[in-house]
Amino acid sequence: LREGWRAAMRLGRKIAIAAAKLRQLGLRRALGLFRDRAVIRRSPLFDAAWYLANNADVADSGVDPALHYLLFGVSGNRSPSTGFVTDEYLALHADVRAAGINPLLHYERTGRREGRAISFQDPPACGPDAAAAYAGQQASFPARCARAAAKLRRGERLKTVFFVSNAAMFPARPLFDAMRASDDFDPFVVVIPDLRWHDGSETRMMEDCRAELARALPPERLAAAARDARGVWRDVLEDADLVCYPSPYELSAFRYNPRYSVGRRFLPISVNYGYYRSAYDRQILCRQSYAWMWKAFFECAATLGEYRRHSPIGGANGEVVGYVKMDALAAVRPEPHARRRVLVALHHSVDGGTNDTLALANFVRHADFFRTLPDRFPDVDFVFRPHPFLLKVLARPGQWGEARTARYVAALRAKPNVFWSEDGDYFRAFAESDACIQDCGSYLVEYFYTGKPCCYMLKAPADAEAKFAPLGRECLANCYLAYDAAAIARFVADVVVAGNDPMRPAREAFARRVMVNYPHAAQAALGCIRAALAASGEACA
Repeated sequence: LREGWRAAMRLGRKIAIAAAKLRQLGLRRALGLFRDRAVIRRSPLFDAAWYLANNADVADSGVDPALHYLLFGVSGNRSPSTGFVTDEYLALHADVRAAGINPLLHYERTGRREGRAISFQDPPACGPDAAAAYAGQQASFPARCARAAAKLRRGERLKTVFFVSNAAMFPARPLFDAMRASDDFDPFVVVIPDLRWHDGSETRMMEDCRAELARALPPERLAAAARDARGVWRDVLEDADLVCYPSPYELSAFRYNPRYSVGRRFLPISVNYGYYRSAYDRQILCRQSYAWMWKAFFECAATLGEYRRHSPIGGANGEVVGYVKMDALAAVRPEPHARRRVLVALHHSVDGGTNDTLALANFVRHADFFRTLPDRFPDVDFVFRPHPFLLKVLARPGQWGEARTARYVAALRAKPNVFWSEDGDYFRAFAESDACIQDCGSYLVEYFYTGKPCCYMLKAPADAEAKFAPLGRECLANCYLAYDAAAIARFVADVVVAGNDPMRPAREAFARRVMVNYPHAAQAALGCIRAALAASGEACA
């Protein structure tokens, strides 16, 4: 009995020691998680409101967003804000990926101090290293040009890939069509994911984009998607000679943004999605992605000048060809209509997220007014064209939510003089409208191509100075500005219905300045490419 008692005591002591160790480890882990969560919370790259708005499951669960990102951010391919993309940081730093460390935690603990890049948009390093990287990229282009020129001399076509993530955002379509009509190029469209959205809709958005493009393009021109339904990446650029980006402002996954062109055989070019006009666009120019391009095509001398002021290579690769995407407007033949028609174009930047310079939208504060606008003017037709992301943003838990958004849209669409425009081709809506009410950044310059009056919504006069570049402010000076709903109603009554348009002469004169090479900007870009390749061929000969 004595021996049994002693054995039991020894076993009890061992169990007590093991339990103490387990408690100690649990407490240590809990303290570690508490400290790590605090680091994530303090990070300027973590936006708790954005994270909850873009991850409905986290918002519904009530879990602390910082803790959720810390524990599940990597495995769920989630990002902490628009300024830090989980995929990109892990792709840039293999050691972090191999160690299984949360990428934002790593960056705040050591990466920031080490000067690590957080995105393919950023320079690989500061100072001489960045300059050397850009110089190395530009130095590689003569050999790539010579290879392409030799292929043309052999009578072969140059395979050109055009990236598209949304059918309504295909700015290089006229250049794509010009290459289709040429004997020298073999153009293809590749659908790429849009990593600004981390709510599980990436695959569906790609499928929708591909389906819409399939209705507009021959099937042989629509190449395999960059990422299939199972999430497998394809090397769609293996045999490409040229690759066209929808402006260095990123819509794509890290594998297919401009820095991916480093060390590859193809020649990267960019065609801008938006006409440079705002403070947000200046931020895009400052991100330096244009410096990776062989040719960066710009709309006019003013936009090229702005690029040169911010370019680490002095803007040497910039070319003024005109605003390529607007060439397509000239081909639209509008259907005649007896009633006045107003296009209402609404931007998606309801809250601006982490970037207030992009917060252009005024729809929410005028939502009740827009619901009654068709009733106030029953003899006018209103064509509502929300930005492709607006309803998606409104449906978030932090905004209206899905039910309220659906009710609002249904009530608006039920009105007899309201029409809805959602397809990728918005130029028909431009051509068939008589005027426009808008707060969209890109439409600000684009609507001048119609020659028709525009009412631009602003929150306050200070917004013109704070959120627009000099060219954008010139655009606003030639628009009817509305700071409240009453001004919008006056625009419809006086300008649209009564036909009083005193700004017309100045507006048309200004439009001639921005419509460079219209409607032949795509041909100008194609001529620029041909000339550079021909010069390369002659140099080799």
